[in-house]
Amino acid sequence: MDGILGKRLAAPARERRFGPFFGLLTRYTLWEIAVPAAMAILIIGFVGVANELRERRLVLPLEFITGWDVARLVFYFSPTLAAYIIPITYMMGILLAFGRLAENNEITAMKAAGIPLKRAIAPVIGVGLVLSGLSFFLMDRVQPWAAEKASHIIFVELPQRITLEVLPPGSVQEVGDWRVYFGSRDAETKTLNDVVIRDTRSDGEWVFYAKSAQFVDSPDGARLDLLDGRIIRPQKDETVAPLVFPKWTISVPTTFLRQAPSQRRTLSLEELLAYERDAKQQADALPTKSSVEDLRKTREEIADRITLPLACLAVSFLAAPLAVRSPRAGKSFSFALGVGIIFIFYMARALLEPSELVTINGAILRALAPSLLLMALGMVAIWRVDRV
Repeated sequence: MDGILGKRLAAPARERRFGPFFGLLTRYTLWEIAVPAAMAILIIGFVGVANELRERRLVLPLEFITGWDVARLVFYFSPTLAAYIIPITYMMGILLAFGRLAENNEITAMKAAGIPLKRAIAPVIGVGLVLSGLSFFLMDRVQPWAAEKASHIIFVELPQRITLEVLPPGSVQEVGDWRVYFGSRDAETKTLNDVVIRDTRSDGEWVFYAKSAQFVDSPDGARLDLLDGRIIRPQKDETVAPLVFPKWTISVPTTFLRQAPSQRRTLSLEELLAYERDAKQQADALPTKSSVEDLRKTREEIADRITLPLACLAVSFLAAPLAVRSPRAGKSFSFALGVGIIFIFYMARALLEPSELVTINGAILRALAPSLLLMALGMVAIWRVDRV
């Protein structure tokens, strides 16, 4: 008993029961959680980005996507995965932490010292409640912002940039309403040289000549900065009066942009509820297959926003008492126990997920049921945790 409990047994009983032990045990458990959580965020984030890019490999030539693009997508996709990552990593941290305590016989020392096991798991459940609140904040506030940024990169920025960068030099190419020619391209600086652009507009055809052009991305969309050139504008008479400029900026056509998928993830819970009301009115007025499906998926998204964050609290309710009372120790058993809990949770979600349109209250109750199941089992385990 040379572990953290053995060092506290010499302290007075009151201090052992209510003093620094709780802080020490909590810090120990949270540290065990932090390492796998950080690794899971990195791994799942990269897997999520890789999956997004894989699905669009026929649309976006991957050889033109930079490491900075991938890094930004990892950053923006991480909050969208938080509701799935945090409960799993926190639960595994609980199981591994208490498994190590049991392996070092410190759970036995705790009971011999008269410290109730309920006191040991109380801060763990409390942290689970805090993490549930954090998950809700991430899903409601951070996820919409991050999802919108990721969608802009995938469906706006990359297509616009790549459309220009993959054009072969030395020949005329059509890009939307443009006909583009450039003599050469500098791949490192992404600069086009000897550029000619014929832009057909409502008032006629504009012709741009420039010594070079630089692609620039901005919040309002991609643009080209034309340098050292001239413009031939439509004239009412036969005269031609070129306008010479040192720099001229034009917006890149968006003809090649693909339609982004449903943007429900870019909406907050309040915005989703407003969207659900509009979708319901549309489905009631014109009950087509697409309108009903849109309403069903919107209600599922609302149910996930409300119920998924509770998974942190639910898994802590069940994992903590099971781990602290486990007669066996070791990482293998902890991992197997964790897999079993996750299997129960997601199997229940899969079985209860509605395949047809249900009311919004029905969707929320179905999505909430797996968490309530884990908490019910956890309450029974907590009640029995100090029984011999």
